[in-house]
Amino acid sequence: MPLFSIIIPVYNVQNYLAACIKSVAEQEGPRDWECILVDDGSTDMCPQLCDAFAAEIPGVQAIHRENGGLAAARNTGLKASTGTWILFLDSDDAMAPGLLAALRRELAEHPGYDWYIGKHLEWLPDGTLTEHQGLRLLPGPFDSSDYGERLHALYTAGHWSVWKYCLRRAWLAENNLRFWPDVRWAEDWPFDLLLLAKCQRLYFLDVVFTHYRVGRQGSLLTDAKNLPKRFKALAAAQRRLAALAAAGHVDAKTYAIMQDAAADVFWPQARTAAVPDAALRRACLKYLKQLRPLYAHGTEVNTRRDWRMFRTLMRLFGPRFTLWLASRRQSCKKG
Repeated sequence: MPLFSIIIPVYNVQNYLAACIKSVAEQEGPRDWECILVDDGSTDMCPQLCDAFAAEIPGVQAIHRENGGLAAARNTGLKASTGTWILFLDSDDAMAPGLLAALRRELAEHPGYDWYIGKHLEWLPDGTLTEHQGLRLLPGPFDSSDYGERLHALYTAGHWSVWKYCLRRAWLAENNLRFWPDVRWAEDWPFDLLLLAKCQRLYFLDVVFTHYRVGRQGSLLTDAKNLPKRFKALAAAQRRLAALAAAGHVDAKTYAIMQDAAADVFWPQARTAAVPDAALRRACLKYLKQLRPLYAHGTEVNTRRDWRMFRTLMRLFGPRFTLWLASRRQSCKKG
């Protein structure tokens, strides 16, 4: 049984996949890992590349499935994994050199945890690597029975980032912790919330896990035409969180904290939806209306006066008028 299972979902990244796999294959130390490539219905050369890497590199295997999104692909990888520890890596990023050697050492020196959290470097378009400004990881253990304190500790060190986690596979299985497949954008943050609900003891490592590629064109994070998909995913996550609370799986205090976390994802996207393209705004409206329960929530939205004003307009006049007004103001500024 391998020590590490490295799960890499793959979708239409033929120009980046080789560098990603190379970063895993060249890790120093014993070949005590398996690397599971989950081709999520790619329409470029990725299926052939996955098969070629699996044939040439010991420990690499390829799984092909119909397109279902990043969350579903990661779940497929989890189901196939056999390692003691789970690592996630996105196919347009790279594993930091020396990561597995560092983890072998750190896991032996600090045993007894189910969830270890590390750091990342931003991989800029010019090839340089830089630390993310604003994240503060304090190495060592963190133990709290307070859900809000755990969330704050995790998000201070960096969130939306399962590719900075080392997770015990048996613990994930025992608690049935999986990604929500209907959340097809920013699927990491609700997974974070689920992990935190089952884990009171975290361990933060002063170890770089991933070189995260910034600003790849065409990704869900950079292409404005994907705005409706983002809101659709947020609405799906909101329904899932509400169902957890309704079923009594989380208490009222924890649910309120989850709502604030969801709103902190929502508000930046809501402001981004104030685009000049009226058709694009209309495509977002259906989901913005479904997300109305989040309008009263959020912490980051309170940090700036213009953001608070935007939220007030959304609550008083609804998304249609607010987005139209905000788009007009932006057009006037550009003019």
